[in-house]
Amino acid sequence: MDKIVEKLSHIRDGFAILDGQDRLVYLIDLGKKINLIDDKQKIETNKVHACTSQTWIDLHSQEGITITADSESAIVKGLLRILQIGFNNEEKKNIIDFIDDFDEPIKIFEWLNIGPTISSQRQNGFIGALLFIKKELINE
Repeated sequence: MDKIVEKLSHIRDGFAILDGQDRLVYLIDLGKKINLIDDKQKIETNKVHACTSQTWIDLHSQEGITITADSESAIVKGLLRILQIGFNNEEKKNIIDFIDDFDEPIKIFEWLNIGPTISSQRQNGFIGALLFIKKELINE
């Protein structure tokens, strides 16, 4: 779990020094580097329903978890990229423990210093993505 915190701390530090629009630009730039889900995997079972935008996540488990994802929204792509940065190549237990370490998923959003820059709908989508990932890992 410490590796996840370490990887996400770089993102957190980036958001901490930015304000308003600059945070959005940073988030959109992160989204440009997303590891995209294969179009064939854009199916109902990979869809994140908590998100206003069409959003899909697919998890692969080999030597650690690999997340591929996509969304119609550039901002959501950035949020998904953050999860990829933190969770890719990590063990299932470490990811679940990281998510569970926060008493509410919204606390992860706050810990990352993203704050009120993002609408409540996008925040709900981020939380939905976290819960989707956790559910998939538990059911794996």
